[in-house]
Amino acid sequence: MQLDYNKIFINTEIEEYSEIFSDPFYRGYIEGFIEGYYQGVEEERERWKIKIVSNCLKQNLSLEEISSIVDISVKEVKQYIKENHLN
Repeated sequence: MQLDYNKIFINTEIEEYSEIFSDPFYRGYIEGFIEGYYQGVEEERERWKIKIVSNCLKQNLSLEEISSIVDISVKEVKQYIKENHLN
């Protein structure tokens, strides 16, 4: 039998910090951090969608082609164009 020291070390750390993270103060902090992280990820995805739509419009691609590249509907492409003044 071979021991995996990395797994033992990680499991020990998790057990040590689980008491700290069960404290309501830290739990709220961690939940807020995770929520903020995912919000930032979603905002970055929106920025990239706008950049892609803008670049596709510069290349004179059709709305159907743009929607397939960005993986959104044609209606959403039109909405991005209107909201972000990409005409």
